[in-house]
Amino acid sequence: MNRPFRVLVTGAGSVYGLGIIRALKASVLPLEILAVDVNPYSLGLFIADKGFLAPQVASEESYYLFIEDLCKNYQIKAIFIGSGRELSFYAKKRKSLEKSTAAKVFVSSPAVIKICRDKWLTMGYLSRAGFPVPASMRYPEDMKGISPFLKSTGFPLIIKPRMGSGSEGVTLVKNKRQLVKNVTGRKNLIVQEYIAGEDQEFTVGICLDHQGKAISKIALKRYLQDGVSIAAVSDDYHEIADYCVGVAGTLSAYGALNIQLRLRDGKPVIFEINPRFSSSTGMRLLFGINEPEVLIRSEVLGQEMIPGRPETGLVLRQYTDYYFPLDRLKSMSEGQVP
Repeated sequence: MNRPFRVLVTGAGSVYGLGIIRALKASVLPLEILAVDVNPYSLGLFIADKGFLAPQVASEESYYLFIEDLCKNYQIKAIFIGSGRELSFYAKKRKSLEKSTAAKVFVSSPAVIKICRDKWLTMGYLSRAGFPVPASMRYPEDMKGISPFLKSTGFPLIIKPRMGSGSEGVTLVKNKRQLVKNVTGRKNLIVQEYIAGEDQEFTVGICLDHQGKAISKIALKRYLQDGVSIAAVSDDYHEIADYCVGVAGTLSAYGALNIQLRLRDGKPVIFEINPRFSSSTGMRLLFGINEPEVLIRSEVLGQEMIPGRPETGLVLRQYTDYYFPLDRLKSMSEGQVP
């Protein structure tokens, strides 16, 4: 590849979008990065090579035409999705966009997105596939079975929305009074066994090609603050990564898959799967795993990719402030290309 080719990153202001952009900028490939977001104050719009304000994805027709025109006008070769809210849209429109623009869209099928977005469906899928999961029940649908559930699991318990990611809406309850307080008047919840051991929590990144083969893998012991990884350790966690490759293979996922788990008696117990890039994508880059580049090499350039082994070490996350001239903001607010 002798000349630069263009890739698109959506949701450029999210921690996921910024991680993707960082990885792409660190790539040895000659890339030109275009970024889109609905918010003119999104950092990714400023650090990418070109930034554009996009319509809301909820306005599907307008959003589709905007992305299609952008891909055609700039000859985009690959689309990376940085917003969880856009996953369902791109899952539905992937084939249509790839046909009309020739850009590869790195997103799993609607069926996989549905399973992974709903934590109850995730637990059911994993259990049927033979993978151990935390004991779980729905609220309010399964409330009649709460007594035997509590007798089996005891306290503490985790309460969280069936939909969502990170720590949003997640509550640890230590007794019946707290349980009742945190479920009353709510719906679409999952009540789940608490897997002890915060120092045994891992985030695992898997990238899969169009045949469902793992082309990248990394397991990191993570430390959280407000649901986001602030520190990560890479060590001899290859068995954990391989275990998650097996899980990913049964799902028939495509592109990036992020799996959250804790160890119980030394064995992985998965409690969440996100079919997207992770908030630790940038951290993984520092361990020598560039997931966006791996996907480009495999799916755009047709290179055979074998998962590399990450370097060992510790990565700490610290946020950084950026300065830009005011005219950059003015041009962005007016919807112009900076």
